Amino acid sequence: MSSTWNIFKKIGQKKVNEYKENIEKSFSERIDVDLPLGLRFNCLVEAPEVDFILAGSDLLTKYPGSSCSVVSIGKFIVGDSMVYRFYLDSSAGPYLLQVAVDSKRIIEECKLFMPYDEIYPANPDDWAFWLAEEDGYIGLSVFDTKNSIRFFRVWEDQGSVRIVEQDRSGASIDRIPPVRFIEKIYLDPYGEKTETVTYDAMLYGRQVTENVDEFLMISAVDQSDGASVQIMVGVELAPTSLKVI
Repeated sequence: MSSTWNIFKKIGQKKVNEYKENIEKSFSERIDVDLPLGLRFNCLVEAPEVDFILAGSDLLTKYPGSSCSVVSIGKFIVGDSMVYRFYLDSSAGPYLLQVAVDSKRIIEECKLFMPYDEIYPANPDDWAFWLAEEDGYIGLSVFDTKNSIRFFRVWEDQGSVRIVEQDRSGASIDRIPPVRFIEKIYLDPYGEKTETVTYDAMLYGRQVTENVDEFLMISAVDQSDGASVQIMVGVELAPTSLKVI
C-alpha cells in the first residue's frame, strides 16, 4: 500500500502557519466562506468515535483521532449536487471529509474517507484491467479487496448495465461505466494555488455490523503528477455529529 497519494503528499507538506493571513492578503477574497457545516481552512474537525468502536477491527477505516485540521478544499459537480472535499491532516495520517449538498444547499451526504491502496498501471493492458468497457474492474457489481473482503456497488445506472459473467443459476456479475468528475482543489484560502484532478470512479459498500456500513471508493485518477488507481475506504457520518472549531 502506498503511504500517501500524490495530492495528499502536496497537502501534507503544507503547515497551518503557511496559511496565516498577512497584511498583503487582508483585503483578498477568501474562497472558504459559506461552506457546509462552517468548514474552512485551518479549522479543527472532531469526528465521533462511536461507529469505530462498535465495528472494532472488522472496520477497514480507522479512527482519525480526536481532531483533524482542514488543509485543502476541493469541489466538483455530480448531477444536481455540489460535492465538497475537505482534505484533513490528522495524527493518524491524511483523511478526506466528503460533503454533498443539493441545489438548496441541504446536506445529502457526509462521508469520512482514508487512503487504502494505490496502484500504478504500467501499460495499456494494465489500464484495461481497470477501465475496459466490457469488463473493467471499476464499475463491476462487486469489488474484492486484496484480503478478500467483498463490497457491493452502490451507484447504479440501469440503462448502462452490461453482463460480464453469469452462472447456471442465473447469478451474474455486471458492469456499468465509472462516473467521471473533475475536481478543482484549492491549496490555499485565497485560491491562488490550485490543482485539477480528473476521476473515473465508482462507489461500493458493505455492512460491517447491524448498525455500521463501510464504503469503498475506487477511482482512476489523472493529475499533474501522473495517473494511478486510488482506493479509499470510509464511513457515513451524521453531519450533526461533527464538531467544527
